[in-house]
Amino acid sequence: MAEVVQNERPQDVESIRSNKTEETESMKSGPKGYMKDSLAFLKLTWPLLLGNTLEWYEFGVYSYVEKEIADNFFDGSSLGAWLGYAVTFVARPLGGLILGIIADHCGRKLSVNLSLFGMIVATVGQGCLPGKYWGGELKLLGFILLMIFRALQGLSAGGEIGAVTAYLMEVSPVSTIGMAICMISVASQIAWAFASAMLALLNSLLGPELMLVWGWRIPFLFSALPGFLAMWGRNKIQETEVFLSEVNDSSQKQSICGSIVELLVHYPLSLFVGIGGVCAAATMWFAPPFWTIGAVLQDLGASDALWVGNSCQLVGLAITPLAGWLADRYGVASTAFVGAAYCSLIGLPIYACLTSSSTRATAYLGVGLFFGLAQGFNGATIYLFCAELFPARLRCQGMALSYNIGVSFLGGFAAAISQTLYQTSVHIAPGVYWSATGVVTMVSILLGLWLQRCKWIQLTHRRKEPYYFRCSSK
Repeated sequence: MAEVVQNERPQDVESIRSNKTEETESMKSGPKGYMKDSLAFLKLTWPLLLGNTLEWYEFGVYSYVEKEIADNFFDGSSLGAWLGYAVTFVARPLGGLILGIIADHCGRKLSVNLSLFGMIVATVGQGCLPGKYWGGELKLLGFILLMIFRALQGLSAGGEIGAVTAYLMEVSPVSTIGMAICMISVASQIAWAFASAMLALLNSLLGPELMLVWGWRIPFLFSALPGFLAMWGRNKIQETEVFLSEVNDSSQKQSICGSIVELLVHYPLSLFVGIGGVCAAATMWFAPPFWTIGAVLQDLGASDALWVGNSCQLVGLAITPLAGWLADRYGVASTAFVGAAYCSLIGLPIYACLTSSSTRATAYLGVGLFFGLAQGFNGATIYLFCAELFPARLRCQGMALSYNIGVSFLGGFAAAISQTLYQTSVHIAPGVYWSATGVVTMVSILLGLWLQRCKWIQLTHRRKEPYYFRCSSK
């Protein structure tokens, strides 16, 4: 359990000191310097962010066409379709570990290109499958291939997030690291907003019958365009200096088994804190904006419900940069704590309002505004929160096991859990579950601070302060 600051290698300590100097110099330039650094960062990393949208876009598309998927492959079972959705998340930790090892040993660039290629194949492939209403005689083959593509998506996306986060974290100026990492969440909000808008228009133009036969396939096939553009851009990016310096430092080289053993032996508490810290964000991502649309707001009609989902993504998109700025100003842990507290307060009452009166007004206010704020605010901080828990040499593998486990078994199963609870208690149970995940994240953050005070854990490896209202190290 010797996960203490003293056990950090000299390279890690020196990087923290140099980053503190960099932060001080950047802060002197004020708001103009902050914006200049942020814009320069976007020009450098756009292929990573564009490719990462494919991960979130696919999750959104499947969620929004859940009814068509259920009728084509699951004999109309909504629970079956959501369990099929969860297959991706079951595969995430394994994919994250495999591609995390590649990223930490062979380079971030190779890992992000492999993950992107896998996501392109999996997403486009789902749009080509035979189902009940097209190629019905091959329906069983279509179901088997759907499960394979869902697993491939999980393997690829699980590795994508760790390597992308590590890359962005290592090339960003320290003073703007919160804004830099929150761009992943911005990309996800754009992807989900685009997916919901596209499907709302398709539903209006094609109608339910054509959507059931072939209309649901269009968004999956469309993903090839941004996917290959991102692949072209990613082939031109350079490896990070942080990774190259560790590769050239013989004292930090270790075998694959050695790195896994080091992670499990010296960083178990970091993994535990990371998993708990993900709970609120994972639930707000995948339950209110997706499951609610099909289960609670079905009386609005498919097109109207999708526009409600679109409003949720747009509100989340608007609030995400603010959360990133707050993370730079007051610390990622304090910002994450505020977001989790908000989730714990609104989960049950807003859900109860939606089930009591599912009108357009309550839908846009509840899902669009209140849950949109929760989704965007929490999603903006969670990547940096998890990535900070691990040194560069273990960052991708650490993200694979902490972030991916939390997202997989809380976010990935959030819809299935909500559906099960809904059948038990329509007006209460799912809301209690959503609020509880906010409490879990709050407790995890406070536990991490206490463990650091006891010198059993190191919460930051890239930027020491601000972390929790500028007092985390005291």
